[in-house]
Amino acid sequence: MSQPLPTRAVSMSRIPSLDGLRALSIFLVLALHTMQGLPHALPLIWYAIFNGDTGVFIFFVISGYLITSLLLHEQQKNGSISMRSFYFRRAMRILPPIYFYVAILLLLGLAGRLAVTKIDIFSALFFFRNYATGTSMWSLEHFWTLSVEEQFYLIWPFVLYLCLRHRSGLSGRTAAAKVAFVVILVSPIIRVVSFLLPVPYLHHGGMFQMRADALMFGCVVALLQGTPAFERAYSFATKIWWVPPVVIFLSDCMGARFQNYWNFPLGFTVTGIAIAFFLLWCVRNPSSVVGRVLNARPVVHIGVLSYSIYIWQTLFLHRGNEAIFGPSLKFIRTFPGNWLAILIVAEISYYVVEQPSLRLRTRLMRHFSALSPRSKRTIADMNQKPIDIKS
Repeated sequence: MSQPLPTRAVSMSRIPSLDGLRALSIFLVLALHTMQGLPHALPLIWYAIFNGDTGVFIFFVISGYLITSLLLHEQQKNGSISMRSFYFRRAMRILPPIYFYVAILLLLGLAGRLAVTKIDIFSALFFFRNYATGTSMWSLEHFWTLSVEEQFYLIWPFVLYLCLRHRSGLSGRTAAAKVAFVVILVSPIIRVVSFLLPVPYLHHGGMFQMRADALMFGCVVALLQGTPAFERAYSFATKIWWVPPVVIFLSDCMGARFQNYWNFPLGFTVTGIAIAFFLLWCVRNPSSVVGRVLNARPVVHIGVLSYSIYIWQTLFLHRGNEAIFGPSLKFIRTFPGNWLAILIVAEISYYVVEQPSLRLRTRLMRHFSALSPRSKRTIADMNQKPIDIKS
């Protein structure tokens, strides 16, 4: 088995295995939504094996890990974090593909193929879909996850910035990790209390306070990897590498059987811990059998496309899409034609929208008239080896 890397040996140039984990995540999401569109019920074990919620969970942990790693890298290299640069990079990465998708939905609405409501559109464009009431557009129902991520981006960078500003080095990272641990400990209580309150609005499991701990698991790994206490816990959890995946599967089995009665108090926490340790194991062991699969070129390519795939998948997998495509296009509404259609549209979105917007982002950052020396160093970093975080 490969030996663990030192805490900073995992550089910000293309981190191994993460695109492969993204590919696994989006596969679980597509599989679940495909099963949900079947005309007949399936045994619960299938929902445990192809657990799309775990796929989303993996996405969240990756986001927490990568965003925190990026900000720590910037702090170490430049001495501070530029919030302006961070939010500009995130906006240019995230917004164009989403707004392109929403624009297509509006065109379908104008053509009479899709019912469009203002609250759905605004909640999607401004990322509060997970809190909006009265939403009805099935084509935007998956935007709750994107809303959670955006709300994380609005809060966590400032928390990390303040922790690192007032404390240097390991002390600042430890302070930020304590904040993350508090969120992880309090989240199950918030979920259970919200679920028990006689207020149906608070029962929605996609609200930020119900899912914030998923992102914090990744933050903790980025903050504490390399420290003695964390490495002891990591060594214990991954002494047998397949233990974390087994724990995830068993938790998924409990979730399929007991749903929120398991997930809210214990399941999400158990799954999050296992995903966090397994993610780091995959990053540190790219030459293992699992690592070679995750880093295989076709798998990596699917991971690179995963953002566009996620944005477009509901349009082709939801059973309500017959009004859009009509009975004559049943092939792209049913498996495997719908998966092929998703892949083709995702390729188009990636090369026509995502890549041009990233190139534009680089050009704009180069030509900002009021760049500070620190910002110039940031641009120089961007022009080096590709960064895996897609920031």
